[in-house]
Amino acid sequence: MQLARQLADDPGGVIVVTRDGSLVAEEIDQHPGLRLATLGRRKHYELADRLLWEGAKLPTFVRRNHASSVLTMSGMLPRALATRVVSYPQNPVMFERGGAANQLRRLAVRRTARSSKHVLVPSKAMAARVAEVIGIQAEVIPLGLDHARFAPASEPGTEVLCVADFYRHKRQDVILEAWAALPPPRPRLRLVGDIRVDPSWHRDITAQAAGYEDLGDITLSPRLPFEHVADAYHRAKVFAIASEYESFCFPILEAQACGVPAVARDSPVLRETGGVGTIYVSGDDPQAWAAAIQRLLDDKVTYAAARAAGLEHARGFSWEMTAAAVRDRLLSA
Repeated sequence: MQLARQLADDPGGVIVVTRDGSLVAEEIDQHPGLRLATLGRRKHYELADRLLWEGAKLPTFVRRNHASSVLTMSGMLPRALATRVVSYPQNPVMFERGGAANQLRRLAVRRTARSSKHVLVPSKAMAARVAEVIGIQAEVIPLGLDHARFAPASEPGTEVLCVADFYRHKRQDVILEAWAALPPPRPRLRLVGDIRVDPSWHRDITAQAAGYEDLGDITLSPRLPFEHVADAYHRAKVFAIASEYESFCFPILEAQACGVPAVARDSPVLRETGGVGTIYVSGDDPQAWAAAIQRLLDDKVTYAAARAAGLEHARGFSWEMTAAAVRDRLLSA
């Protein structure tokens, strides 16, 4: 959404194609030069349906709209287009897991890359993984941050917060176990994310949280409207994320920009996105995670240093810089 808004200022504007009911379709605002085209949302076979549309109808869509270039955020176009293509894949799971669906995704990414003028990824760690798995050397253009929306509150909050959609690889179970391992009185734990992406995992997390109801307050929030996300960060004192697969991590940067230090899984992508102000934890040991969270809750010196480092790190990311770099690739194509 942010990238589209920035690029929409170009002559001719931008058409955003997305699924009906998606975050983009629901939250993107009316912006001069920006148009929205939505595809029907299917409960089953969504990937096959999308690839079929892109193969059969996207070429005609591009031609009728006189598109001078196509920026694909999935990186998966089954047919070559009679225009310039820049591929900017964001999904790390297809490069980390097996299975027929991910094999199909990797095949589509590789095929699209052959006809793309540029292949971009949002982090160095993802570039290394893409090169290792499918042999494509991608350029790194980090994603951005809306500093007008995400800014520090006057006072730190009190909660432990995790912002991550309810996919299994996001590992909310680790955060719950870490919170349960904290000494009482425990701060409120708030988990925020889209519950529709994997309802069975959300049910598992809900059941796990119910087992800890005697230990303190746990709130499982569905996906918040975009304008309310910053409020969730402002209520937090510590942000925690145990995700196993990321291409980039918006929530860490958003938390840091709001003055909330982070505890994150020790992985190359999260280290790259979180910078030096984040405390990293290897593995799933609840005691190790709890110790890292408790350190930020109790140690004022450590907290102040992590907060300052996070604020400084977040300043290095902006949608203006991301859009300028993407625009340069589109024009050079």
